[in-house]
Amino acid sequence: MCSQPDTDIAALFDPNFDAPEPAVVPPGALPPSWAAAIAAHRTDSTTTSPASPASTLAWSQVPDSSITAAPAAETDPTTAVDADPPVDERTRGHTKRGKKTDTDPEFTRQSKAAATRAERARKAVRLQLVGVEGNITRTRTQSTAWFVQPPGPWNMRPVARQRRYIQNEALVLANLAEAGVTGLHRRLVRTPWPVRAWAHAHDGWAEPIPDVPGALSWSDYLRGQQHAMLWGNPTLKGRYWGIELPPRSTLAVGLDTVSEWLLPVVEWPLLGRVARLVRAWARTAFLNEQKTLTEHLATIERILSGQGARAKPATAAQMDYLLLRSASLGLPLDAEGVISGGGNWEHSDVAALEDLTCLELTPGDGYTTVRGQVGGRDYTGYAIVLTVGRMAPLPIPEKMLPWQVIGDSSGEPLEWSERLRLKTKSQTIRSLRRLTARIESQFDHYTVEHDQVPPQELAEQHALAQRVISDIEDDHSGLSVRTEGWYRVLVVGSTPDEAKQKVAMLQEMYAPRIRLEQEHGQYQLLREFLPGEPLANIAHCRRMSVEAVSAGMAAVGDRIGDRTGVVIGETASIAPRPAVWDLFAAHEKKHKSGLTPIVAVPGSGKTFLAGMLVYQAVRAGAYGVVLDPSGPLKKLAQLPEFRGVADVQALTGRTSRPGSLNPYRVIVDPRRDDPDYDPTSPDYVDDADPVAAARAQYEADLRAAQAERISVAVSVLKMMLSPARLEHEWTETVLQTAANTVGGERHHNLREVLDAMAALGRDDENADLRTCARSVHQELSMMADLAEARVLFPEAGTTGDPEDIVDNTTRLTVLTMPGLQLPPTGTDPAQWTSQQRMAGPLMHMAAWLANRLVYELPRFERKVLFLDENKYLEQTGAGRTLNLRIARDSRKYKVRALVCSQLPDDYLGVDGTDDKSALTYEVIIGDLGGNTHAIDGALKLLNLPAGEGYEALLADLGGGGEDTLDEDTDTDHLDQARRFIVKMADDIELIRSDWTHFVHLAHVFAALDSRATRAAMGTPT
Repeated sequence: MCSQPDTDIAALFDPNFDAPEPAVVPPGALPPSWAAAIAAHRTDSTTTSPASPASTLAWSQVPDSSITAAPAAETDPTTAVDADPPVDERTRGHTKRGKKTDTDPEFTRQSKAAATRAERARKAVRLQLVGVEGNITRTRTQSTAWFVQPPGPWNMRPVARQRRYIQNEALVLANLAEAGVTGLHRRLVRTPWPVRAWAHAHDGWAEPIPDVPGALSWSDYLRGQQHAMLWGNPTLKGRYWGIELPPRSTLAVGLDTVSEWLLPVVEWPLLGRVARLVRAWARTAFLNEQKTLTEHLATIERILSGQGARAKPATAAQMDYLLLRSASLGLPLDAEGVISGGGNWEHSDVAALEDLTCLELTPGDGYTTVRGQVGGRDYTGYAIVLTVGRMAPLPIPEKMLPWQVIGDSSGEPLEWSERLRLKTKSQTIRSLRRLTARIESQFDHYTVEHDQVPPQELAEQHALAQRVISDIEDDHSGLSVRTEGWYRVLVVGSTPDEAKQKVAMLQEMYAPRIRLEQEHGQYQLLREFLPGEPLANIAHCRRMSVEAVSAGMAAVGDRIGDRTGVVIGETASIAPRPAVWDLFAAHEKKHKSGLTPIVAVPGSGKTFLAGMLVYQAVRAGAYGVVLDPSGPLKKLAQLPEFRGVADVQALTGRTSRPGSLNPYRVIVDPRRDDPDYDPTSPDYVDDADPVAAARAQYEADLRAAQAERISVAVSVLKMMLSPARLEHEWTETVLQTAANTVGGERHHNLREVLDAMAALGRDDENADLRTCARSVHQELSMMADLAEARVLFPEAGTTGDPEDIVDNTTRLTVLTMPGLQLPPTGTDPAQWTSQQRMAGPLMHMAAWLANRLVYELPRFERKVLFLDENKYLEQTGAGRTLNLRIARDSRKYKVRALVCSQLPDDYLGVDGTDDKSALTYEVIIGDLGGNTHAIDGALKLLNLPAGEGYEALLADLGGGGEDTLDEDTDTDHLDQARRFIVKMADDIELIRSDWTHFVHLAHVFAALDSRATRAAMGTPT
C-alpha cells in the first residue's frame, strides 16, 4: 500500500488501509456534504473558478464542497452579547503612589472584557467535557475511554457467518460486562469518502500515457473523475466505542471544580500562581487515576480488539474528529481545521467546541436550527433527532438487514448515538424476579381480592419473564447479558420541510417492525451526541439482550475494492460509494491469478463495462489487447487521447494478412533469455548442475510448444469439418497422423497438413484410412478456399506473419473480425453454413493471437487482455488449454484477463474437468436472464452457498424497472445502469455500473455504444 496521503481523514476508518496511522492528520480532506442540499441548491448559480495552469495538480482544483453555501444568517438579537462595560473616567490613568504600573494596561483590560463576554455567552451552552488525555475524555465526574471500530462486511455472506458476526459483537458486550463495565456511549460518525486522496494515490499508481494536444489530458481526466465521484456525496463509517471508566474520586472532582473557578485569575501575579498549581494538581490527580486503571484499560482493549469489534484505541486525530464532528452536527465538516494540536484538550480548548455552531430551538418546531461558518461561508442546517421506539421481533439475518443500517439505503449520511447500560446476570435475575413478583401480586389482586378473571396479558408477561429467567440461568455463553439502551439517529435537512420529509421517509423505511419517535427536547437530544453530555431523557428505553443489540451492526456497510485503481461503478447494497478496483493488486500484492470471468447474457452491458476498464487501464499506462469479434470496440483505438499509441488489426476481410492466424506462427517458442531459464534462479538452487537443469527445462518447454502447435492445428481443422464428417471413426486418426507427419516447428503451416492428408489418401496401406483421408482433404480444401480462411492458410511458399517482435510503443491493440458470421445460438451445427462453421476456428486462433501479443511483452509491464465470446474457446481441448494457461500464467506475466462469456459452465467445466473456479480471484456476474442452471453456476463461481436467497438476487440483475415493449407501462428507462455482482477476494457486493456524472468521458461512451442505432453506427440521422 502507498503511504497515507496528507489529505486522507477517511483513511483512518478504512479497513483496507493498512499503512501506519500518523499521530496527527494534516488538513486538506474534502468536507462531507448533504445530498439534500444538492437538490435544494442545484439550480443556484455558482461562481466558476479561473482556469488553472496545466502544471497544477488535478486534485487541488476540485471544489472543497459540492453544495452551495446558504446565505449568511442575520444576527439573532436574543443571542447578542453585551458591549464592553464602560470604564470609570475617575480611575482612568491614575495609579497608587509607589505601586508598579502595569506594562500593558490596554491588553489586560481587553482580555478581562473578552473573558467576561465569553463567560456570559457560554452560560447556556456550557459543555460537561473538561479535557481529553489521549483517547480518554473526562468530565468532572466521569472518564470515558474511546476506541474505533472499522467498517465491517455483511453483504453476500452466508447466513451462518452473518449470525456469527452478530454473536461475536454480542460476546464483546458480554465480556465488557464481565470485566466490570457498566456504561457505554457508542457513536457512529460519517467521514467523507477520500476523493482527493484517491486522485493522489491513483496518480502515483499509474504511469499515464503522454498527453495528446487537443485531447483529454491526464490532469483533466483526474479532475473529471473526482467531480463525478463527489456528485453522490459518498461517505465512510467510523464507529466509536466509549467505555465509561469507574467514577472519579471526590478529591479529583473537587480539584477539577476549583481549577475551573480559578481559570479567570490564572494570569494574575500572585493568585495566578496558586491557580496554576491547583490546575497542575488536578491534572496530576487525573493521570494518577489513569495509572490505577491501567490493568482495567488493558482488559478493555483486549476485549475490544477481538473478532466482534476489532477496535483500537482512538488516535489523537480520531479524537479530534469525534469532538469536532459531534459539536458541528448539521454542518459540513471544516476539513481545513480538523487538527489544531496533538490531540490533548485542556479545559480552555473545550471552549472552542462551544463556538463552532449556534444552536437555536423554537418551541413547537420540533427541530434544532444549526448555524455556523465553515471555510469562510455561512451554513444553516435543520437537525431532527429520532429515537428508536417499540420494536417487534426482528428476523435478522435471515430476512432483514441489521436494524441500524436499514436507513443507509436512503443515501442520507445518518449518524447514531447509543447510550447503553450493561446488566450482569445476577442484576438481571433480581430485576426479573421483582417483575414477576409484581405480576403475581396483580394476579392475586384480580383473583383473590376481587374474584375476577385476570387479563391474559398478565399470564403472557409472567410466562415471558419466567422464560427469560430460565434462559439466563441455563446460559453459559455470556449472551444472556441484558442491556438498557437509548438509540438516537440524526437527520439533517437544508430546510425544515426537507428535514421533516426525510424523517417521514426514514420512519416509513423502518416501519412496521421499528418505530422511530420524534421527541420533544430536540436541543438536548442533539447535545447528547457529544461525548460527556448527559442523557437527554429516559423515555423509550429499550431493554434487550446483547445479541439483539448487536443485531443492529451499525458499522457494517458496502466493502469492496480499494482506494487506488480504476472506477468500476458504485455500490448498491447498503449505501452508495465509489467502487474502485486496483486491476493488478492480485498480481503485485496477493500473488493470485488475474483471470476475471465476466458472465452475462447479450445486452447486459458486459462489453461496455470491460471497455471502460480497458480504457482506464490504458490511460494509466497499461498495455491493452482487445479481441472484439463484432467490432464496436475498435472505436476505442480511434479516441483522440490514444492517437499514435493504438492499433486496429482486422483478422478477416479485405485488409487481413494471409496467414496471420497460422497456428504454427501464433504459438511462439519459449525464449532462451527468459528468467525461467536462468541458472541463477532460485528454482535451480537444489540441482547439482543448475546450468544443465535450466537447459533441460528450456528444451522440455520447447518440445511442449511444438506439441501444442500440433494439438491446436488439429483442433482448428476439426472445427472446420461438418458434424457428419467428425463422427467418422477414422477422422481423428487422419488429422492426428497428418499433423504429426508435418511436425510442430514454427516454419510449418496448415497447407502442409492438407498436403500430408492428400499423401495419406494416396499411399496409406489401410483402405478405410485412405478413403477417410480423401474425403476429409476434399472438405478441408474447399473450406481453405473461402475468403474467411485466408488468415489461417498462408499463400503458397510463405509461412505468414513474419514479424514476431511486439511493438512496445503500441499501448492498445484491438483485434476485430469484420464480416464474421457467428452461428445462431441454439441452432443445430449440421445446419450451419460454411462461413458460420469458420467462426469457431477464427475465434479460436484470434484468442491465441491476443494471448501471444500480451505474453510477448516484458513481464514487469502491466497488461489488460479482453476476450469476448469465450464459449468458442471452451468447445475444444486446445481452447480450454488456453483458458487454463491464462488463469495460471496471468500472475507471472502481470495480466488482467477479462474473459466474457454467457454461461458460467465455460469456467466450471461441463463434465467436472477444467474447473477454473479456484483460480478466479475476481469474478463479475451480470444479468443471467433468470436461467436456473446459469444461476447455480454463478453461485459456484462466487463461492456462495445455494438455498440462502442469493438465487433471487442473481435472477433480478440487470437494469431497474419493468422491461416491456408497451410504451405505457415500460419503466426500464428509469434506471439504465446495469447491475453486477462483483467478487474481489472475499468481498462480494452488488455494483451499479452508473456513469451518469462522468460527463468528461462522453466521447468514450459514444465509442462503446454497441446499439444498432444511427448515432451508435456513425450514420447521420
